[in-house]
Amino acid sequence: MLDQLIHQHHLQKSHCVNILSHEFYQLTQVDMSELSADERRDAARWQIRERIDYPPEEAVVDLFEVAPFSSEKKPLTYVVSAQEKILRDRVELFNNCDLKLVAIDIPEFALRNICDLFTEDSRGVAILLLLEESGMLVIARDGTLYLTRLFSTGMNDLIPYANGEFEALTDRLDAIVLEIQRSFDFCESTFHLPMVSRLLVAQTGLEIPAVISYLNEYLSTQVETFSFSGVLTVSEDVDPLQLNRNLLAIGGALRQESN
Repeated sequence: MLDQLIHQHHLQKSHCVNILSHEFYQLTQVDMSELSADERRDAARWQIRERIDYPPEEAVVDLFEVAPFSSEKKPLTYVVSAQEKILRDRVELFNNCDLKLVAIDIPEFALRNICDLFTEDSRGVAILLLLEESGMLVIARDGTLYLTRLFSTGMNDLIPYANGEFEALTDRLDAIVLEIQRSFDFCESTFHLPMVSRLLVAQTGLEIPAVISYLNEYLSTQVETFSFSGVLTVSEDVDPLQLNRNLLAIGGALRQESN
């Protein structure tokens, strides 16, 4: 199917970025202490060995740091790990489809790239992406991904109560409010990060106005419906919900880091 689409749209030899699904990688905080750059990858494999279901020597790992905002505290180090076989299969797939794979990335950084578009929000932004079965929150400022959190609540949990069953809907939204506020509090206490300018909510299955109004009432920042207006040119005939469903792909295409 991918090969057919590539030929249909004449995309042969195009550069591309693949965004892994959450089930294919792990994101873990690790302690690197005073280790040198050469020692860090092996140390990360050793620290995550109990959290992966394959031998640690088969883990491909990458590390990134999150430094506290305007603070002398040491940065926290996170490791992204995936089984080598999974990554090799992806590389082979795209090579066979005549695409030039420039990076394999994760959803957290795809949404971070979306956050980077909102340059007028000097205090940074947060994005809540509500997919069918789950939700995903990212908090970013000045190109730095400060926090990501996954929710078990998704659009399938909200849509059945969108037409008048407000109490049942808010029972489910209360859990989201609690997790988001905890995330803001964690960023403030751990990274000394001031409250972001806005929380942008991207719904996918249905636009439920009550979701925005309820979150806006109970969270300590402005909550708005996600829109590319003013930051990215989008054809007027494109359905906003369809854009939201493809937000991770758009974020992957916005990747600017060099290999």
